[in-house]
Amino acid sequence: MNRINEVFFRKKKNILNIYFTAGYPNINDTLRIARALQAAGTDIIEIGIPYSDPIADGPTIQDSSQKALNAGMSLKLLMMQLQDLRKHISIPVILMGYINPVLQYGFVEFCQDCKDCLLYTSPSPRDGLLSRMPSSA
Repeated sequence: MNRINEVFFRKKKNILNIYFTAGYPNINDTLRIARALQAAGTDIIEIGIPYSDPIADGPTIQDSSQKALNAGMSLKLLMMQLQDLRKHISIPVILMGYINPVLQYGFVEFCQDCKDCLLYTSPSPRDGLLSRMPSSA
């Protein structure tokens, strides 16, 4: 059973899922924030992959994504930051973002580098692409 299923098996209600944008407010805050969220009792962490054109997101996520990108955050840097994730984080982690950065990164490479997370991508308005990558999240 993967970590997400374990959460829903263990808890039938009041599941706390917290989203934050990778690299915001500071480029190297991603793991620090994830550790703090786990310590505070979060059940599931959702890390947003910053994207330069987040048309399906509201102004708060658009702003945090732009600030993270301006500071130098990228999917490659996020993958580097998450290499030791499981040494510190035992709860489920979901990466949420648009498919475009994943395709630029390389889908196969992404799957190899992110084998312990679930990826949920927003559909592309151009092709209606929706992807979910099964994992142990």
